[in-house]
Amino acid sequence: MKRIALLLGLLLSPQWLWADIQANQPPFALSVQQLSTWSADSPLADADNRSTQPVLPRRVALLSGQEDWDNQARVLYAPDGMNNFANYLHTQDRFNLYNFTHWSQIHLLNWFAGTADHNVQIPARPWVDIAHQNGVKVLGSVFLAVAQWGGSADTAEALLVKDQQGNFPLADKLIQIAGYYGFDGWLINQETDLTAVKDASNHLLEGQSDPERGQRLAARMLEFLHYLTAKAPQGMEIHWYDAMVASGEVRWQNRLNKENTQYLGSADNPASDAIFINYWWDQKMVRASYQQALALGRSPYAVFTGADLWPDRNAQRAFSRHQWLDWLFADKQALTSIALFAPNVNFNFSGNAHTPAFADFEKQPGQWRAFYATETRLFAGDDLNLAKVDSAGWKGLGAYLPAHAVALGLPFMTHFNTGQGLHWWQQGEKTGGSWTQMANQEPLPTWQFALVGERAAELFFDFETAYQGGSSLALVSPQSAKTAQAPLYAVDFIPSADSQLKLMVKGKARGVSLYFLDEQGRGYDYGLQDTDQWQAQTFSLSALAGKSIKRIGLQLAGGEAVDLRLGLLEVTP
Repeated sequence: MKRIALLLGLLLSPQWLWADIQANQPPFALSVQQLSTWSADSPLADADNRSTQPVLPRRVALLSGQEDWDNQARVLYAPDGMNNFANYLHTQDRFNLYNFTHWSQIHLLNWFAGTADHNVQIPARPWVDIAHQNGVKVLGSVFLAVAQWGGSADTAEALLVKDQQGNFPLADKLIQIAGYYGFDGWLINQETDLTAVKDASNHLLEGQSDPERGQRLAARMLEFLHYLTAKAPQGMEIHWYDAMVASGEVRWQNRLNKENTQYLGSADNPASDAIFINYWWDQKMVRASYQQALALGRSPYAVFTGADLWPDRNAQRAFSRHQWLDWLFADKQALTSIALFAPNVNFNFSGNAHTPAFADFEKQPGQWRAFYATETRLFAGDDLNLAKVDSAGWKGLGAYLPAHAVALGLPFMTHFNTGQGLHWWQQGEKTGGSWTQMANQEPLPTWQFALVGERAAELFFDFETAYQGGSSLALVSPQSAKTAQAPLYAVDFIPSADSQLKLMVKGKARGVSLYFLDEQGRGYDYGLQDTDQWQAQTFSLSALAGKSIKRIGLQLAGGEAVDLRLGLLEVTP
């Protein structure tokens, strides 16, 4: 009930505080020197960035035919440059900012960011709150830059300072920061060649190296990692990126092997909770990672095989390369977990000679439909349908791994707000201009989007027509004698004799019904009616009293064309 009251307060209040994105400054970004002086009561901290929302538990949410799929592998989502996309606390007066809606398809969000001078990257509260409400953990980043881009062994040495008692004070600071702000751990992204020699102006001295210092600092880094992992409280995760080796040089291994196993560690002496593997791998290397993890006594799911989706780089490349996804699985079981790097191809990739832009939403707000569809494509495949495995081309992660969802109970309410809008709508009327605020995102469909049956249809978030907030759910289908079903939400509640279903409907809805599915697989349909204006359509759920409801969806009967918008879906206790 508390969350619904909060959402109502956010959605009904036009009193917003406008602020710009703070790309590289406190409280979101710190240098190593600032990290050393950080405290909760210092100017470097901001209590407004604290999340008190716990990570909600969730369960696997299977569609038909997914019963024997792997449901243990995890997906880490790492948009490249979250500091530039999402470092805000208050509502932004811009529609085309970065967004994410497929929480049920991932397990961790990594605030992947950093520069040579801004080494500690701290997630923004609105994103942490919404991720946690969807059962997803959020990791900050500790970034030590490539030497050619300003990274320095001096910075690493400052991070790795030890006190007289053998403690690592800056590791303790990282734990304190994550605890204070309420996020879930760190990715340690150490990409500085620690043998590199630089002059007083931080310029590389070509042909010179200091192998003794490199080895010494690399050993200290491993000790730091063990310390950080051991001291992190239960539930906090420490991940290591596959870059540095024991010499202190950066040599990406692209698999778990003898050169980098020490940074994951054994079951009885873990150095980290997980390792993020670099991107230049093949099927044999994935299998080698799997075997090496078992040899260490570690779960293969502690290995996150990285996939670099950015089309300008010669790695996995979103959608144009897809064999790599098959390489990660054997007999419907994942060999490792998966780390998706730079999935923001839908936001700020402008196209190149071999790949046209997918949306370039950052520059073109009118491309909102393509922006959201490209994210859906990543998980649902080229056909944008989670319920159907593509026979060729890009199948999507949803063809291999099932959704996981928070068990949504009663009262249940959503206006299908994604957290941004071309306009601010109140009760079907425009009352404000463009905006983005992730904190306003409401419960969104578990399956985005799944269509079962023969009738063709499209489901998407519509920003040109909404009832409350910024968006509605659109269902569009041409005239057809065929039928289809669109599962939307995995839920877990038992209605009472007084429970009601309330929908706000606009458009051609005849032949569409909203259905509930109980734990025995029995369906209960409530038919919608056509309406030119937003109209409340209310139904008693007394027939469902005492029944355990597990799913909510839409049913399309054969008949006339459908072109409807849902602006509210509410189920009362």
